[in-house]
Amino acid sequence: MHIVLVNIRVKVERIEDFVAASAENARNSRKEAGIVRFDLIQQKDDPANFVLLEVYRTPGDQALHRETAHYLTWRDAVDSMMDGPRKGLTYRSLNTPDEAWGYGMEI
Repeated sequence: MHIVLVNIRVKVERIEDFVAASAENARNSRKEAGIVRFDLIQQKDDPANFVLLEVYRTPGDQALHRETAHYLTWRDAVDSMMDGPRKGLTYRSLNTPDEAWGYGMEI
């Protein structure tokens, strides 16, 4: 698995717009063959702080995702909503077998 956590800080007055655009991107992203999991997470005590949890089968699947129409639409739409650049970090799972991420499961 290729796991990416993207940290995003959103302008307070744009939170609702960001959530709407990101939810649409997440719905479409989950339809991609190379994506195992794609979640939008909002910090409870700081609602302007978000994380995208993206789990891909391979790093190449992330590259393919970045070429999709829904990603490009999301990227351009949320650019002015962000309060600073987004930061993505990649991870690997040390104790979760690949099948536990939902391989082949509808999520």
